[in-house]
Amino acid sequence: MGSIVKGLFGGGGGKALSGFKPSGFTAPGLSGSFAKNQFNVSRTAAGESAVSGVQQSFLRRAEEIGKLRPSVAPGFGALTTARVDAVRTARGRTVGNLREELGKRRVLGSRFAQDETAREEARFGQLEADVRAQSFLEELSLTRDLINDESLAAIGAATAVLGQLNFESEIAAKLSESSTRATQANALAQAELQSSQSGGAFQLLGTIAGFALGGPAGAQIGSAIGGGLGELGFADELIFSDR
Repeated sequence: MGSIVKGLFGGGGGKALSGFKPSGFTAPGLSGSFAKNQFNVSRTAAGESAVSGVQQSFLRRAEEIGKLRPSVAPGFGALTTARVDAVRTARGRTVGNLREELGKRRVLGSRFAQDETAREEARFGQLEADVRAQSFLEELSLTRDLINDESLAAIGAATAVLGQLNFESEIAAKLSESSTRATQANALAQAELQSSQSGGAFQLLGTIAGFALGGPAGAQIGSAIGGGLGELGFADELIFSDR
């Protein structure tokens, strides 16, 4: 009897629904596919290259900034060196000129000459100390700025990857949710189709049997009985048992 019912109502719709699978996608940076009841998103070669390029750009920037730090090491940087060298050059020239002038006056070895020379040496010594202190503070500030810029570049490299991962995770979550809703709707449609086929099959058979036994009145009674049996689900065994 199952073959008779299946022949009358067919199973094409059920097969089409049972073969349903959410479609995947392919984009320049990402691709997705549905398998084993889950949606999988993966990065394409182009997407991987783009993310890696951005990350490496930030890392190279951090590396280049790091190379600048020795040149502004507080107290030993290029700024301190240049200023101290300038002060010492000026001191050598000034003290040299002073001694030359004192020599012309024939007082170079006198107490007066010694005091004048010591006074200039002390003045330039204080000037060098002031220059060192000022340069130290400026180089300290520059070092702090470079460390901050280097850290920001390193953070940018990590953020580029984390941002992409969050983006991909968000897409995967939305697609998984959509595919879940689609498969649930498909399962419901399959159930409704089976129920519809079951009820229709028994109602038709009840009508035919009732008409054969009792004419038009019997047909009405048979139709009602067949429809009731279909709603109870007995027809599933007849329609789908020999799949």
